[in-house]
Amino acid sequence: MKNLSSWSIGFAVMGAAAFGFSFVSKEAFDFLMVFGFGALLLGMLLSFAAIFKKEKGKTKFLAVATFFLLSFILVWNEPFQIIRLLTWMRN
Repeated sequence: MKNLSSWSIGFAVMGAAAFGFSFVSKEAFDFLMVFGFGALLLGMLLSFAAIFKKEKGKTKFLAVATFFLLSFILVWNEPFQIIRLLTWMRN
């Protein structure tokens, strides 16, 4: 596993943890949701960079899969939270 793959996995784990803690802590919901989404997005971008650099191994796909899986779960369970999140990020 090369450098970009390990960074993408690290950001995917941080993003998934922030998403999980955002539903537990209602006081910091917006901050944790935005931080989780941003970390997952950064992990996904690093994963795409690892794919384009043709790094060995299959772990480079983990961050992309995590991003789409958590986004699907969020939209499936609470569809208006993604609109709230994107509006909060825009302002």
